Amino acid sequence: MSNKANSFMDHVWDGFYSGQLRLSRFPILVNAIDKSEYDFIFTGSPAKKLKFTLVSQDPDAKMTVRIPYPSAQSRGVLLDGKIVDMNQWDEGIRGYGPIK
Repeated sequence: MSNKANSFMDHVWDGFYSGQLRLSRFPILVNAIDKSEYDFIFTGSPAKKLKFTLVSQDPDAKMTVRIPYPSAQSRGVLLDGKIVDMNQWDEGIRGYGPIK
């Protein structure tokens, strides 16, 4: 399945570009089962700051979100205001292991 996410429209127009008065929001329905992966590919550059909220009635809901950034800059992930340690390389699978 392939889905495209669109932002709500900002109702201000400055000629060619919208006014960008509000934060863009992209509401998406996902099936957040164990080992599910979602690639977020933006039509332009990804935002420098993103906030994700997973709302579920299932306390075991989880998923991996992958965002391909066009540069090699370092990025961090915050969870409840605390930085999440980077997941370590796993030689057995020749890739990054799960985030703990």
